[in-house]
Amino acid sequence: LKRGGWHGVIIPELRFDFRIMNMEQYFQTMNWLQTLTGLLEQMQVHRDAESQLILQEWKKERKEMREMTKSFFNAQFESLFCTDQNPTFFLRHLSRFAHIYMAFLSSLMNYDIHHMFCPRRTPLQHELPAWSDSPSALKAPLLQEAQAK
Repeated sequence: LKRGGWHGVIIPELRFDFRIMNMEQYFQTMNWLQTLTGLLEQMQVHRDAESQLILQEWKKERKEMREMTKSFFNAQFESLFCTDQNPTFFLRHLSRFAHIYMAFLSSLMNYDIHHMFCPRRTPLQHELPAWSDSPSALKAPLLQEAQAK
């Protein structure tokens, strides 16, 4: 596919990953894993014993959930997109050369002929996570200190 400067790719093997990613259990697990990771990032500044105990419990839960997400896919290869939370070589190259990808060309039939696909910007590491509701509450202490100087 190429129209208007867009490059598209048809990858039939993606149907397996898409089927898994559309499962309610997978969606809920990944959503909670992202939320839990954000909580860990924000709460690690608390050094009292009670907070550290909670942090340890969350770390254990996060580790278990990461293992669970692997079990949704092929045990040896995981997803075509990521392995142990890291993008695969395949995904990095796919992202470089394709603006849109799908398992079947017929997937485009779900969209109006005038539908405009907008590329999504990948947030940088220092930008706020997508799940946050209050930007000021989530700034790391070191960043606040550096901004105040």
